Amino acid sequence: MSSYVLSVLLVCLTISMSANAIGNENGIMRMSQMPAFSDFDTNQDKLISEEEFERFQKARQALRESEGRLLKNSSNCDEMFERIDLDHNKFIDAEEFQSHREMMRNSK
Repeated sequence: MSSYVLSVLLVCLTISMSANAIGNENGIMRMSQMPAFSDFDTNQDKLISEEEFERFQKARQALRESEGRLLKNSSNCDEMFERIDLDHNKFIDAEEFQSHREMMRNSK
């Protein structure tokens, strides 16, 4: 069952990334294009659980590896989740997610 879920996530991620790349002038998704909240929130409960976060990160890493690229900081998934989960309630809500995105944009 878990391999089925991973396969479905990889397909969805591939379609999502392909759709995002269409708007770029050279057809390549740029690193500045971060995944959307809904990409992580697979059960659509308006919260990203640690399990959803890890599942998405692993699927994203597998996709990049299949393309010959690597996902930076993939080994510290737990630390990343904790850094984004500002209120430490074991879930990332839309506000925390957006706050993290803004911080990442501003750090570049």
